[in-house]
Formats: sequence, C-alpha cells, structure tokens
Amino acid sequence: MTVVIVVAAVLGYLAYNGTFSAKSKPTTLTVFAASSMTNVIANMTQAFDSANNCQIKVNSASSSTLYTQITQGSPCDVFMSANIKWNKELNSSSLLYQNYYANFTKNSLCIIMAQGNPKNITSLADLVKSGVRIIVAEPSVPVGEYANDTVYAIAATWGNSSSPQYVSSGAYLNYPTKFAKNVVSYETSDENIVGDVSLNVGTADAGIVFVSDWAYASLTHQSVQFLSIPSSVNTVGTYGICIPKEATHLSVAQKFESYWLSSQGQALLKEFGFGT
Repeated sequence: MTVVIVVAAVLGYLAYNGTFSAKSKPTTLTVFAASSMTNVIANMTQAFDSANNCQIKVNSASSSTLYTQITQGSPCDVFMSANIKWNKELNSSSLLYQNYYANFTKNSLCIIMAQGNPKNITSLADLVKSGVRIIVAEPSVPVGEYANDTVYAIAATWGNSSSPQYVSSGAYLNYPTKFAKNVVSYETSDENIVGDVSLNVGTADAGIVFVSDWAYASLTHQSVQFLSIPSSVNTVGTYGICIPKEATHLSVAQKFESYWLSSQGQALLKEFGFGT
C-alpha cells in the first residue's frame, strides 16, 4: 500500500511540474467541403493532423447542400465551396468569422466517358446524337450550374450563325434542347457523376465533370476516358474558403485555411488539376 501511495505521489508531482503528462486529445476539425475537393484533402490530412494534433472530419456534399446545413446550425469549422457565391451568401447573412472569405482555387469542366467509350464520343457534337445517355448535376449544384452555362455557351458560340465561330455543318444548332433530351439523370454531386460513369454499369455513356476528376484519374491510373472542352465554351468555377462565425476550433481552422492559400497548398491543388 505504501509503495502505491508513493508512486502515485511521484506521478502527481511530475504531472504538476510539467515533466510528465499524457498527450492531449486531438482536436476534431470539421470541414464542410465540396465533393470535388475530397481527394485532394485526403492527400494532406495525415501530415496536417500530425502537425496540429487534430483529426480532420470531412463532410462532403454539393456546395449548396453544405451552405444550407451551415445556415441551419450544423457545426462547421471551415467551409470549402466549389462556387464562391455560397461563401458570399454566408457573409451577407453575417455568418462568417471577421466577414472574411477568399478565392483559393478554380476548376473547369471536361467530359467523362464510360470505359471503352462505346458510343465513340470524340467531340461535344457527339453528346447530342441519338441514343447517347448523359448524366449531369442538378443546376443548383456548382458543377451542374457550370455545365448548364457551358451548354448555352456552345449554342451561342458554335450554334449561332451570327457568331464568328459558327460551325457551318449545323452540328450545334439547338444544342441545349438536343442535350437535354439525352440527359437520363440529374445528380446531386460531381462525385456521383464520376462514380456512375466510371463504374461502367450501363447507367450513362458520358457526363460533365471537373477537370480535377480527370487529373485524379490520371494520378491513380484509372481506366476511364475523358474529353477536353475548349476554353472558348468552357466555364471556369471559382472556389471559396471561409470560417463560419460559430467555428469551435478557430485556431486550427485558421491554420487549415492558411494552408490552402499558401504556396504548398496551391502546389497540391495544381497537382490535382485545380487552378485551371
């Protein structure tokens, strides 16, 4: 009994004097991130967690969905949106820490095709041919909004006889109407489109996704085919990052935000296809 008491007293003394103490419990940093950010965040999580004694918990969904969750009071330390308008909306509602938000990267669009490209899609005109099944995101979702803008840009640029870039074959006349007829599903996130097409289960022949999806497929050697969309009709989305006013782990949240604005964070984003 005496030995136990002595040992306990010594341990208590050491802990009191700071020479012996258990490691503090990691902070849980709750990050609300657009689904297109999932893969690039996963690449930096382990190092960031170790350096800051935290555990990043990612809530991944469409930016509009995440925005709604924040306005309804869901706990969030950092919000990463695929359309900066949602960060601006939070700021307009006085829901941001120090009224601050930043553009931290950009992303553009491309076409993802089913393995083997069974419909032989080699141009954007092929998307509106009879029998081609397309999936896109809902217009309320950033990638869906950008896809819609691109479809109408195609019509105004290549399908408009008054445009200097008009395609005389008429392949792009009434493009939005023809495109809509071939859409078989409107998804709730970019991630869903990639999954449905790349799994090659016959759901769709093609879909409009982010260039970052193409970059990730290349990095991970996936057997999925992509087709570029020319800049003259492509839509570039601006991503925003911010810290909600009700963030519970402000110090770590600020470090996380600063990482993506730093040269290191920007280099990682570029590697994963962002910034285009």
